[in-house]
Parts: sequence; structure tokens; C-alpha cells
Amino acid sequence: MKQIATIVALAAMAIAAWAQEPVEEGTAPPVTSYDLRATKYHPGMGGAGWVTASGARIDNKLLKAYKIRWVALSPDMFRECGFRLGDTINVECDRVDKLNGLWIVKDKMGPRTRRRIDFLLPKGDNYRFTSPTTVTIRKATPE
Repeated sequence: MKQIATIVALAAMAIAAWAQEPVEEGTAPPVTSYDLRATKYHPGMGGAGWVTASGARIDNKLLKAYKIRWVALSPDMFRECGFRLGDTINVECDRVDKLNGLWIVKDKMGPRTRRRIDFLLPKGDNYRFTSPTTVTIRKATPE
């Protein structure tokens, strides 16, 4: 009986989401930004392997040449804010200029983290931030 109730509830949520009114042409949805605590990580650090949650393999040569701009987000950002692996985000940070710009969400942080973003950086380079800092992110709009 519980299974049937669960299935009915999931179906109702799916129908409600599908039936939402479309946004009128010419009106942009409101831009939503999020302030997150930012930290850094590199492959092999604290259990981080060479493959991200999205299945992308980290090429260390490209990472050292700063040709990879990938981040990991905390699970709540996926659940509550609608981010997905592969999304491009725009990062704004007053303290660390090198963090500003477009990054791709390629990884997911551990299940207990909340309101966090982790920047994938080459080993030994901290982009001049050693303590956690705050950044503002928003989904990048396609041009």
C-alpha cells in the first residue's frame, strides 16, 4: 500500500512540474544568484580521484596549463537550486580575481556539505586564497 501511495505522489509531482505555465516570449526568468563558501581541491587530495562525478577524467597537463575550469558543488545546490553536472556557471569573487568568470560543474561534493563550492586547481597553486572565501554564483546564460 505504501508503494502505491509513493507512486501516486511522485506522479502528481511530475504532472505538476510538467504543467507549469511556460514563460512568455520576451520575458526573462529572474536571475538567481547564490553566495557560497569557496574552497579548493586537486586530484588525489582527500579521496578525490582522477575521475569526477560526471565521469570526466581530469587531464593533469591541461589542469596545470589552466585549461580546465571545473568546480564541484555541494549536494544541496543540485537538490534545492536545480544545478546539474555539466552546467556552466558564472563566478564572482571580490577577494580572488582569478576565480571570476565561467566554470563548469563537473563534480559533486560529499553528502554532508552545504552551500559550498570547490574549485579544481593544480597541486601547489592556491589562486592566492588559502582560507575559505565567499563567492557568488549564477547559472551562465547562453549567448
